Amino acid sequence: MFDSINDARLSVSALKDTLEGKDAFAESEVFEIIVALRQVFDLADAVNEKDQVLSPDEITDIGDKGLMLIDKLVSELSSEKLDSEKQDVEQVALVIAQWVIAHNGVLENIQSVVDGLAYLANEMNDKVAHSQLATFMGQVAQACTDVIKHDLDNSNSLRPWRILNINRGIVATRSHDLDVMATAFSELIKAIPMDAPGFFKEGLTEMVRLNYPEPVRELMREYYDRTALPSVH
Repeated sequence: MFDSINDARLSVSALKDTLEGKDAFAESEVFEIIVALRQVFDLADAVNEKDQVLSPDEITDIGDKGLMLIDKLVSELSSEKLDSEKQDVEQVALVIAQWVIAHNGVLENIQSVVDGLAYLANEMNDKVAHSQLATFMGQVAQACTDVIKHDLDNSNSLRPWRILNINRGIVATRSHDLDVMATAFSELIKAIPMDAPGFFKEGLTEMVRLNYPEPVRELMREYYDRTALPSVH
């Protein structure tokens, strides 16, 4: 994950240099998207430097514009199978989300954020890093708009809200931090109650397969017992 708006800007500038040499993007709107994204970075910098004071609603609007631009950029890169570049752009989405959260805005679109978090989680091996990432994922979940949180259309198993909470539970488990796990598990039950039993059932299986420490297993079993569906005889 990039650490700052400046890191994100540098990454997007490097992407522009890469794409300028590819014929597939000669007639593409990708460069207009990059210009618009740089304008979002400029606004974010102005707020960070206190050169401009914005309301939470204005922060939300800027973040939403930035994340929509990221989605468009991801789509363009996916169409040309530029996976590495796509993953970098999704990391930029995390910087935008972090900025929105830091300035009390709301996240109205989390598709690229969730994809960026998933990639980051799979690249990590350190338990402390997993703990920090699970905490950030919780901040992302908290900052989501009420429409996303209410999860009314829950028929799609790949919806970003479900993936965010499932992945947060997995990342928390990998941290072996019981407090981080308990927070993630409790909030998972509230966020996606219909999916919780399956998560903890599969989690118990993983405990054995990957030989997790006994305290981690006990906590997973505790939450499994809370959510296990009654057997039908």
